Amino acid sequence: MTVNTDILVKADFLRTFIKENNLSESQFADVIGVAHSTVNRILNGKRNPGSKFIAGVLKNFNDLNFDKVFYYEMDLPKGNET
Repeated sequence: MTVNTDILVKADFLRTFIKENNLSESQFADVIGVAHSTVNRILNGKRNPGSKFIAGVLKNFNDLNFDKVFYYEMDLPKGNET
């Protein structure tokens, strides 16, 4: 049995955090070490955050932790429900 677990970003929370810290998406991207297009795609739900994005956020913003910014979504195989 294979269970797919995706890590997703709490986009509204992160947008608010970026704005409250007077950062543009581009500046935020520079701080965490990814391309601006990556941040934009993640915030718009077109891409899931990768390890570089997650590590960059957690390493560079001490007031953020995993549970504030990210969450898990699990896809169970067909026929399995919780």
